[in-house]
Amino acid sequence: MQPLSPLAQKELTNPNWELLRRLGWSVANISGAYCVAWRGRDEVVFEWRSDGWHRLGGTGAPEEV
Repeated sequence: MQPLSPLAQKELTNPNWELLRRLGWSVANISGAYCVAWRGRDEVVFEWRSDGWHRLGGTGAPEEV
């Protein structure tokens, strides 16, 4: 297998919940790389990827983490 093959395993990192908490999010409903978080009236689904948290959907103003 070539090192750049899509079949090559990428190093997975564990989700860093503290990054969301530092931005004022209350994290709940954790399932692997996904979580639902609340901040005020906003309810958002986030996904952890190797470069950080990504918003998948939810209610409230769109912003990046």
